[in-house]
Amino acid sequence: MLWQKVRGGVAVTISLLTCPCHLPVTVPLMLALLAGTPTATWLTQHVGWVYGAITGVFILSFGFAYVWTNSSKQGVGEICEPQPGHSIRAASATKEYNK
Repeated sequence: MLWQKVRGGVAVTISLLTCPCHLPVTVPLMLALLAGTPTATWLTQHVGWVYGAITGVFILSFGFAYVWTNSSKQGVGEICEPQPGHSIRAASATKEYNK
């Protein structure tokens, strides 16, 4: 259970850092930190690919964060058994439901 929370937290952090709405700020900061290196030169020449790759990382990490943080709340593997009086017809026939 703890490992699942840690995984979810890491995925949420990655998705927040790579969010496309933050890219106009984070990419220039990343290039400033890498200034004077061949990596910064390559990233500057291929900035469109950088934005696309970081957006892809955001989509993946957001999906993993959603799955890893919500799977413990859902009854994964539980069997849903019908209960008497809890059908669609029974719910729609009540006065409280139709109000």
